Amino acid sequence: MKIKKIFISALAVVFIAAAAFSSGCSTDSRTWVLKTLRENFYFYDEMNKEGLEELSLEEIVARVKSQDIYSEYYTAEEYEAVVKDYAGNKAGIGFSYMFVEAGASTVYPDGGCVVALVMGNSPAEKSGMRAGQILTGGTYNGETVAFEKQGDLDAFISPIKTDVRFTLTDGAGVDHEVYKTEYVASYMFMATAETAFSPTLSGSGKVTGVAEVSDRAIEYLPEGCAYVSMSQFFGNAADEFGYLMEKFNALNCKSLILDLRSNGGGYVDVMCDMAGYFTSSLDGGTRVAMTAEYRNGHKEIYNCKSHSGNGLVPVDTTVYVLVNSGTASASEALIGVLVDYGFVEPENILLSDFSEEFTAWSDGEYGTKRSYGKGIMQSPFVNFWTREVLKLTTAEIFWPNGKSIHGVGVTTDDGCRTVEADWIVTPDDSELKNAVEIIKGE
Repeated sequence: MKIKKIFISALAVVFIAAAAFSSGCSTDSRTWVLKTLRENFYFYDEMNKEGLEELSLEEIVARVKSQDIYSEYYTAEEYEAVVKDYAGNKAGIGFSYMFVEAGASTVYPDGGCVVALVMGNSPAEKSGMRAGQILTGGTYNGETVAFEKQGDLDAFISPIKTDVRFTLTDGAGVDHEVYKTEYVASYMFMATAETAFSPTLSGSGKVTGVAEVSDRAIEYLPEGCAYVSMSQFFGNAADEFGYLMEKFNALNCKSLILDLRSNGGGYVDVMCDMAGYFTSSLDGGTRVAMTAEYRNGHKEIYNCKSHSGNGLVPVDTTVYVLVNSGTASASEALIGVLVDYGFVEPENILLSDFSEEFTAWSDGEYGTKRSYGKGIMQSPFVNFWTREVLKLTTAEIFWPNGKSIHGVGVTTDDGCRTVEADWIVTPDDSELKNAVEIIKGE
């Protein structure tokens, strides 16, 4: 029997969001939601409106979500938690995983809890946990539990209280001491063949610089090449990129591998901020990052942020971008900036070509040889009286050259090349090794 896959945040497609708007003045939630829909929902004309006015609030929200999976309703408390999370303020251990049954994968023949993502600056990262590891068991209060089936890991962790330390053991027999806590996440990492760097953050989450983590160097990278991964467009990710680019330039690197695999997106302003570290190297002033076109035909232009200093990406840098079908939203918008302003040649966009084994295991839910194809933007609307929030798709977004990738993604039809990928994550990131071989071959 097929098991349910657990990807959690690692493969989740998130919204590319504009600023929040106060909307309406009704104390009746249902009336306010209906009014906000009529005025702002991009797909309002296309949705089934039969009997809409007579539905309950819950039924209205369900009807909207059946039309558009990215729209959502939040209570004031729920939205406060979402905003806190997207600002980088996390709570927990800081990793996500998927359970693979024994025999389902040649990469993980014995199966188990495969770590899909480790958040930067989290207890998990600080303990040495990395994506691709298998967690085989845990120890708490002198009792060891094996993770033999789906749900075992959650059942083990759930009762443990905040700030109480316990151990997770990986497939190599290494123990990782972790704990649940509140922390500020970082979203970027850079490595060369000789060394590596991760951002340093203050207690409030302000980026203060970078720290050298030489044990995380990627020895097979070409000389003069830096690898930079970005997990999401949240928090102060753009500031992290600027500090890492200062190191990039100080090391006299000439090529950059930007890893956006499974980066489901985030905020418009973070994307525009990061894009500015590229476009500010160009002559001629401000560059358009993207254009949003609303239901009424109104167009809103978002510009790349202007930057100066030593953190700019030199115009003669050879840039490669790693993309898979979890690369979405703000990630795809940034790719548009890099392509349209000449920082990335289409053939230097390397698309994950997943094995038949992985695509079968994921029941076709995870495509191959493409990015996700999310070219629409969501905006949160706040009820002035109740503080509840309705997040709605409000616009289609277009690259600077006018191209929309919505429903299509970035594909080989755009001139992109493919890279063999055995699985979504592997213990030694064999896909990255394959991409580097392509790069070295040039």
